[in-house]
Amino acid sequence: MRLFTKIFLQVGMAFLLLSQLVFGYLLFQYKKQSIESVEKYENSIFQNMEQQFLGRMRSKEMSGTKEYQDIWAVTAFRQYFRSRGVLYRDQEELFNATPFIFELREIKEQLKEKEDYAVKSLVLQSGEKTLMVFCSGDTNLGYQMIYYKDITYIFRKIETLFLNGVLFMFLALLVIGGILFLGLYRTMKPLEELKKAAASIAEGAYHIRIPLGRKDEIGELAASFNQMAEKVEEHIKALSDTNEAQRRLLGSLAHELKTPMTAIIGYADTLLTVRLSDIRREQALNYIGDECRRLSRLAVKMLELAGLYETGETTVKKKKEKLCDLFERVKKIMDGRLREKGIQLTVRLSSEDVTWEMDEDLMMSLLMNLLDNAWKASKEGGKILLNGDQHTIIVEDDGMGIPSDDLPRVKEAFYMVDKSRAKSAGSVGLGLSICQQIAELHGAELIVESEEGKGTRVTVSMVE
Repeated sequence: MRLFTKIFLQVGMAFLLLSQLVFGYLLFQYKKQSIESVEKYENSIFQNMEQQFLGRMRSKEMSGTKEYQDIWAVTAFRQYFRSRGVLYRDQEELFNATPFIFELREIKEQLKEKEDYAVKSLVLQSGEKTLMVFCSGDTNLGYQMIYYKDITYIFRKIETLFLNGVLFMFLALLVIGGILFLGLYRTMKPLEELKKAAASIAEGAYHIRIPLGRKDEIGELAASFNQMAEKVEEHIKALSDTNEAQRRLLGSLAHELKTPMTAIIGYADTLLTVRLSDIRREQALNYIGDECRRLSRLAVKMLELAGLYETGETTVKKKKEKLCDLFERVKKIMDGRLREKGIQLTVRLSSEDVTWEMDEDLMMSLLMNLLDNAWKASKEGGKILLNGDQHTIIVEDDGMGIPSDDLPRVKEAFYMVDKSRAKSAGSVGLGLSICQQIAELHGAELIVESEEGKGTRVTVSMVE
């Protein structure tokens, strides 16, 4: 059974029970007060008639036979009590003009139990009638009297009030039930929305929120639910970002390993197949050693860039380095590949003393990625310019360029302009994405400018 129905039925039953108790108590009090009022009034009448009758009997000098005295008593009693009393002498009924038969002995015994009461009366049931009976007498004269009052009308009125009350409560229950239904519906509606929102979140719609328009406990519950949903959404997003970072990490490592591994393999093959001088052989071995150590450092730093490697202290350490030394290293590494396509690499510096505060390995990776992209985009005999000053590093080629529609997305991870050409060249679309991360880590901005068929210009500009 739904919560709404439970609350509605429980409140309805509570109202019905409480109203019945209150109504029953009011009827009981009405009955009690009505009987007491009638009892008090009729007792005064009975006492007055009794005093008049007994006074007359005492003032009369009784003589003659007992039968004569009884006739006289009956005549006097009829004058005062008429048809509402019964006269007895020594437990024997002398006169009864009432339509009822009374048992004097039983009445007197029941009255004895009410000796503490100020008014001595009994309520008796005679057929369909309800009677209030008073009893008294004079032991010296030997006469006893019974006086009654028909109070059936009181009980009839109580029955009528009861039926009217039941009808009224039925109508009130309908009205109050309708008001209760509307009130509960408005109160429970946010809970229904809460239920639907929870079901939507369970199905993956983490953006769902509940409108906040109440300031009661349900409004606080809705606010707490929205806060919980926001935390869940943030957690899910963090998990998604972590998953994406892991995917990008694997791609980035594979991408970054490709170029130095190619150089290492090239130098290794040269050492195996070509007889070199001791100096050239030592240079080749030094290149292989440098690139292997760079790969080891680069793997750790790529993990850190993805936010997945925590050692308690950062391994990205920036210090001032000369651009001329960095450019010279890059040129030596790229030299073999450039000769394959007859591409001319021109290096320009505004000054030999230009320095940047950088992580050399990461900046080396950035330049290698940019030059690798320029090498792929250039035709045989093309030209690449590597230019640097105190604020910018520029890599410019005269290759095929980037279509204007693709230009806004080239820095997205795994986005490739020409998928068939990129696949044949071994690209996975991570080069510029890695460069973007490295530039941001150095407080710089990566700007890509290109025109299809005329070449591409990539600028790493320090943000002031």
